[in-house]
Amino acid sequence: MAEPVRGRAAVQGGAFDSAGEGRRRVPLFTLLALLLVSVHPSPSKATEGGTGHYLLGTRDILSGIVPPPGRYLSADVVLADTGIDALAIGGVILASAELDAVLTRLNYTRSFAGPLLGGRPAITITQPIVTGTLAFNAAVAGFSARVEDDETGLGDTVLTVGLGWDRGPTHFAAQTSFFFPTGLYQAARVNTANGEVEALSFGKNRYGITPALSVTYLPATGLELSGALGLSVSTRNRKTDYQTTAELHFEGAVAQHLSRQLRIGLAGYGYTQLGEDSGRGADQLRAALGTRSLKARVFGIGPVVGYSTKIGDVSLTLKGKYTHEFQAKRRLEGDFAQISIAVGF
Repeated sequence: MAEPVRGRAAVQGGAFDSAGEGRRRVPLFTLLALLLVSVHPSPSKATEGGTGHYLLGTRDILSGIVPPPGRYLSADVVLADTGIDALAIGGVILASAELDAVLTRLNYTRSFAGPLLGGRPAITITQPIVTGTLAFNAAVAGFSARVEDDETGLGDTVLTVGLGWDRGPTHFAAQTSFFFPTGLYQAARVNTANGEVEALSFGKNRYGITPALSVTYLPATGLELSGALGLSVSTRNRKTDYQTTAELHFEGAVAQHLSRQLRIGLAGYGYTQLGEDSGRGADQLRAALGTRSLKARVFGIGPVVGYSTKIGDVSLTLKGKYTHEFQAKRRLEGDFAQISIAVGF
């Protein structure tokens, strides 16, 4: 087996899109193979970047509860092991792509006493930091190579505003997340004249918005039922002339609260695009893949456990979760392990 050709990579929000800065030198046959792959990819397909702005699985247990008034600092660390037969990144299609990533989301939340429209307002600012390795196959004229890119960097900043209402054992939350293209983005490029490859980036080069409605039912028995329905919409990526269509996602959780501190359960999600991607970039992708549809979908499910306590006047919440994805179509599919910690003041 040929030794991997090393480079640099980048991911964003638990997913990756297109190209990072810096230039990587690789053998000429690898460059030629990359061009061939972009014209004759393997049968499975993916929309641009393989994922959307919104990190699926963000809402699970207690998703309908806006925290009590106060300030909260939290961190979510997600380990991702994903792959796909063919992936479009910044206008270039990569074959047998695999992504191993560590996504760290740093969050600051401020919850207010309100009331506002009868509810409790809150605002959250999220900044992703990602380290990832992207590998893909390249082969031509009997030669083959496994190309690997590694990178660490910032993703797109997210601002979430919302309101929460409590009605006995039932809790509701209406939230809207705004995604700003602050992460590094550079459309993928292959230059055979000087033997350089540029691929991957930290951001998606487009604005996005995700309104979501969440509900949590938590009676005295401690059997929790939570669900969240969201719709993600984004602007056009003007560098690749690619318009990602609306993305609908439902997230749910069933958990048993064994005490006031400990809870254990099962969380999952379903995702689908509501229409077809458009623009010159999408048309070129359809032609290269030999498909009439770029609509993506995926499902995920796995165990989740949470623990809450107080140390003096400071609240402490810990959460661990594992998610296995399945039935993915034109989207990255994989396994995710997550550890979260939050402190409130």
